[in-house]
Amino acid sequence: MKKNVNSNWIFCGVQAGYQGVASVTPKTAAKAVEDALRRQRLSPRVFPAVCVYHTDWGCPVGGEPVGAFRLPVEGALEVCEKLRKELRQTTLSVCLPTEGAPTTGFTAVVKGNLHEVATRWQHAAAELMAQTGTYVSGGLVDNGDGTCCMTAEANPAFVPDLEAWKKVVVEISSKLGTKPNFEETFFNYLKGE
Repeated sequence: MKKNVNSNWIFCGVQAGYQGVASVTPKTAAKAVEDALRRQRLSPRVFPAVCVYHTDWGCPVGGEPVGAFRLPVEGALEVCEKLRKELRQTTLSVCLPTEGAPTTGFTAVVKGNLHEVATRWQHAAAELMAQTGTYVSGGLVDNGDGTCCMTAEANPAFVPDLEAWKKVVVEISSKLGTKPNFEETFFNYLKGE
């Protein structure tokens, strides 16, 4: 039975070895990802988005500009691997409802713009990491209506304690004025050699 997983957003960067080039915005990143997918004869809607991770790990304040999209399960991993290679991304996380390593994902809707919400997420996540040792990275999609979709999956390669991760997600979401919806999903971590 197919499951409708809401956290199955795919966030793809557009700069190899992200170095924070100011000319890339969430809108231009979405356009670059959309163009790359069209070269594969695909036309999913690609949204302006940012990936949120710790500024100590090279993420700019307000997130790394990326394009966010969804694909049907069939053929998704092949499409994403071609996309990862074309856009010279070291890694690409692909969450699917039926294929990959079992894990947990979440979604939440947050009021505000991408930069503002991502900055608040980074700050809250850094504070909680100092207390718990767990950092929650993820993606933020611009819904185009003054809200953002906050989403992430617990990457089994980096999250040894799922319950601790979920507690941090709840805390971050609370600090952002929202509540997360958790769901079971499957995680694929595409990496170059």
